[in-house]
Amino acid sequence: MGTDSIAEAKLRSITDRFADTRIMVVGDIMLDEYMWGDITRISPEAPVPVVAVDEITHRLGGASNVVQNLSSLGITPVLVSVIGEDANGKQLRAMLAENNCVNDSLCLSKSRPTSVKTRIVARQQQVVRADRESCDDLNENELRDVTDAFKKAVGNVQGVIISDYGKGVVCPAFLETVIKTCRKKGLFVAVDPKERHFDLYKGVTVITPNLHEAYTALGIPLVKRPTDDEIKEMGFQLVDKLDLSFLLLTLSERGMALFEGETSRFTHLPTVARKVFDVTGAGDTVISAYTAAAVCGATPFEAAFIANHAAGITVAELGTASVEVEPLIRTCLE
Repeated sequence: MGTDSIAEAKLRSITDRFADTRIMVVGDIMLDEYMWGDITRISPEAPVPVVAVDEITHRLGGASNVVQNLSSLGITPVLVSVIGEDANGKQLRAMLAENNCVNDSLCLSKSRPTSVKTRIVARQQQVVRADRESCDDLNENELRDVTDAFKKAVGNVQGVIISDYGKGVVCPAFLETVIKTCRKKGLFVAVDPKERHFDLYKGVTVITPNLHEAYTALGIPLVKRPTDDEIKEMGFQLVDKLDLSFLLLTLSERGMALFEGETSRFTHLPTVARKVFDVTGAGDTVISAYTAAAVCGATPFEAAFIANHAAGITVAELGTASVEVEPLIRTCLE
């Protein structure tokens, strides 16, 4: 297991560069809607609870939660995505603007609705979730618009995060353009993957799958509780298969594992979370913190160390959450 740490001076040398850094986020954005209340009775219509809603709140979800995480760290996020010409899209755009997000590359679709996930929560317990969205790949017009937007914006960023939620924006044709362009420019490219697209991520800098996703990518059955040796063997198979510089494998309560392709170094970083209240959005925090650190001078281990501590903060909150620099530095130094 990795027992290294990072000196405060190095941490601050990394985080001090955040304010001058722009990172592009490409992917599926969505509006997270929460209906809060109490269960008052069982419905006479069906054996389901009736929740008396007394508050409705909205948060940035999907790739837009990556935007929020970057913004919270002081990074300037540049978003390339597609939303619908609807009220939810207008609300999402306004919320993104509040998070210092460059919205010039946010494309509007006449046929695709803005993705909305509605969660009904009673006394801190999620009762049900309702999704309103399209998961179809981009149509010809949408693909043209988002490709043009990407090409115009990519010349002014230091790194790219592909946040693939499988909702159609990160379709094969667009993904191929993004990866080829970034490789030609020598840009750092991180991917939060979706299982059905694994073969298309070949040649990116780093991907951040969980165990289930990694085993699926290799086409082998998931081992319920693999040993460190089994994880190590599986991880390097994935590095080789996708020609990755790095693999950051998230291991839930066991923390995460970093695989370095060129040196064949394997580091297990145990979880630093004191309590786990909600893992919603934790993957967004990991990829945001790792990419921010990596493009601002961190070594692969240092970036993983920072990402691991950022995730430890996030999972202690209900719903999607983001991390600010000073609490992150304090946590890293504890």
